[in-house]
Amino acid sequence: MPRKISRKGLINKLDRIFSEYIRKKNADNKGFVTCITSNKKYYYSEVDAGHFISRKEMSTRWHEDNVWPQSRFDNRFRYGRQYVYSLALEKKKPDLSKHLYNLSKKTVKYSISDLEEMVEKYKNLLEKENKRLHL
Repeated sequence: MPRKISRKGLINKLDRIFSEYIRKKNADNKGFVTCITSNKKYYYSEVDAGHFISRKEMSTRWHEDNVWPQSRFDNRFRYGRQYVYSLALEKKKPDLSKHLYNLSKKTVKYSISDLEEMVEKYKNLLEKENKRLHL
């Protein structure tokens, strides 16, 4: 019988799959993405999936509008450049940063089955992106 994965293990697995999906979903046909905060181009594997609202907020942690390809430097050493990030979000959809902020204030506790469903959902979406990118 396979060992049951813990809640924390499921969250970590979902984080890895979701991150890869976000980066590939936003990649052009050659695998390049544009950093949300610097507008520089990078190969998808050389960037992070940067969160506008911190990952600690579970209600927006896996919200696709909250997570975009971001240079590792901006994400890790410049605190995500949150103000610049918010301006970039506003260009995508007016009031998106405000919407995400308000959403982040809601308390969400995902069940094990919710997390398992999201893992499957993003595994399937990632598979489609891998086919699109011929990976």
